[in-house]
Amino acid sequence: MTPEEALARVLGLTGLSLPRGVLGPETWALARALGDEPGAGDPAELAGAASAAHWPELRGPMQAALLRARDRADADDLEAFETVLEWAADEDPDTPLARALAVRAAQELAASNARARALLRAAEATVVEGGAEAAVAASTAAGAIAADLLDLDPEDFGPEIAEYVAGGGRPEDVDELARSTGDPEIRTWARSAVASTVDDPEAPNAADGVRVLASGPPPEDPALDLVWVPTILALTQEAIERSLVDEVSDQAADEA
Repeated sequence: MTPEEALARVLGLTGLSLPRGVLGPETWALARALGDEPGAGDPAELAGAASAAHWPELRGPMQAALLRARDRADADDLEAFETVLEWAADEDPDTPLARALAVRAAQELAASNARARALLRAAEATVVEGGAEAAVAASTAAGAIAADLLDLDPEDFGPEIAEYVAGGGRPEDVDELARSTGDPEIRTWARSAVASTVDDPEAPNAADGVRVLASGPPPEDPALDLVWVPTILALTQEAIERSLVDEVSDQAADEA
């Protein structure tokens, strides 16, 4: 097995990826280059910069994840894991593993960025018209974009979402849902991620409205954060949809 084959096998088995919420401007620059944006730069050079920016901080967690995966791996896969674990123990950000993880993270960002553009185009007509509906459309788009770009999962806020849904999902309870989930760090990340997506002259016109919402630091009260409130509501809706799918699947299994 070649080193390249070992790397591809381990990444395919583990789905290992850099946490999207901590990715910096270097990875965003690589994502734009991989998305073929004009003037984005040389992907190979940008991959090195992205790897150098994140590997010192994330090498340890990546190594720990690989060790856990190796302990559960089949015997046929152990050789591949040993090859990749040698790179995981290396502080050099230019190893095949470090660079591959940077490229994978950028590819995921590029895909999320494409979905963000689709959301902005869908909101275009409403945002351009202005008024209250425009603000709602821009805020809804910002929330969906943030949830995707940060790779958030409803399970990250399971107890808070469950309490909100159990209470009937009433509009008057949204403020408490936002406050119980929106710590300053994650709300700052959310704004930064949204701002990175819309800060592009090629973005749809609806980006202007979203840019205004994501500008500056988040308000002290999460319930007044027009990026975080729609983000947690988007995650709540996803949680409800997952629950309905699971319920239908269970019913089908019982009837089988």
